[in-house]
Amino acid sequence: MDDTQWLIALFVILAVLVCSSAFFALCETSYTSMNRIRMKNYAKEGNKKAEKALRISENYDRLITTILIGNNFVNMAAATISMMLFVNYLMKGGDENMAAALSSIAITLVVLTFGEITPKCIAKERAEKLAMRVSGVLSALIFIFYPLSAIFVGLKKVLTRRSKEEEEIPSITEEELIVMIDEIEEEGTIDKYESDLIKSAIEFDDITVGEMFTPRVDVTAVEIKAEKNEIKEMFRDTGFSRIPVYNGTIDRIVGVIYSKDFYNLYFESESRKINDIIRPVKFVPTTMKISALLKELQKSKMHMAVVVDQYGGTMGIVTLEDIVEELIGEIWDESDEIVHAVTENEDGSHLVLGGANIHDMMEKTGVKLDLGDYEGHTMGGFVLYKLGRIPLNGDSLEMENVKLIVKTVKNRRIREVVVMVTKAVEEEGKEEASE
Repeated sequence: MDDTQWLIALFVILAVLVCSSAFFALCETSYTSMNRIRMKNYAKEGNKKAEKALRISENYDRLITTILIGNNFVNMAAATISMMLFVNYLMKGGDENMAAALSSIAITLVVLTFGEITPKCIAKERAEKLAMRVSGVLSALIFIFYPLSAIFVGLKKVLTRRSKEEEEIPSITEEELIVMIDEIEEEGTIDKYESDLIKSAIEFDDITVGEMFTPRVDVTAVEIKAEKNEIKEMFRDTGFSRIPVYNGTIDRIVGVIYSKDFYNLYFESESRKINDIIRPVKFVPTTMKISALLKELQKSKMHMAVVVDQYGGTMGIVTLEDIVEELIGEIWDESDEIVHAVTENEDGSHLVLGGANIHDMMEKTGVKLDLGDYEGHTMGGFVLYKLGRIPLNGDSLEMENVKLIVKTVKNRRIREVVVMVTKAVEEEGKEEASE
């Protein structure tokens, strides 16, 4: 072969090597950027290439080792060919040091442009499609380079030996999943209602009965010896479909009466007694998860549970409707008086019910409170905890640039609290917005 043929051959080899470098760069970015959930969906639909791509990605250490071995090999070969071109042909007879320097600059620019940056940018935008397309060739390369990659993978395991606790860390946490859902909502794939519903389902398993039960003072119950007319008036006045029944004291709840059972009894026979229609009720502690309680209620076909303290006394009740509302929000029917736990006032402050969940209040208003050692869940309980006494109407306390004003107290119980952000916080927010 003459010099011209050798020159053409070297240019062809160099082009092939740069294309190979681009291939490895494309493989690396497509597999590190691909959406595994989307790829699993393709695989479930019967896409064989998606299945192969998933199998390859499952052993990431072997995958990335193979890509790096191949990429470094072709880049070094390209640098060698470039040096030969410049020294023996393009600058033949010239200064070899200058030829070597120009060769290094030229091959670096070419590899960066066509072998690294461009293919990686393309792969980032089409990660899943490209990962499936290259899966066959990449699978063959993993097999070919297996002996060499096994050495590096083994070395990596020795150098980065982890404890069992570290190995058990999940790939994604609930907090990270919620952030992902927020990002999906911002992209417009799902709307706010769907986003809130998904996040409620994720957080559902963390909620305990103690965070959402109806307290004892708000429970409507009937004595087991009560007359039928008294019970009828109670059903009519409250609009409830179920009422707990107690024997002597509300700490001794014996069951629950359904309105349909009562009215059948009321109109059918005078000889039948209230005891005949009392249905059993579940007793649960405040520490029980509402997800577990939901399963128990579904299994036993009950709609109500009595919440008891460590001494067996009644703390309140929780219904199936209460649990469902934790998932989908408040459910109002025609007999309910609509009352919102948090309402924004015209001056920017918020009116919060004393029985409102303090964590929900902070989420809705954006106000952050240092709860300290407070172990309760209600807004009224927190104010009582901070004041250290039974408050009066108009009592207030300031903390962390937030002012809490007790608006209404009834029967020694805080009914309403005004939450007001002080000027220091507002000015700080304006400064951040201007920046």
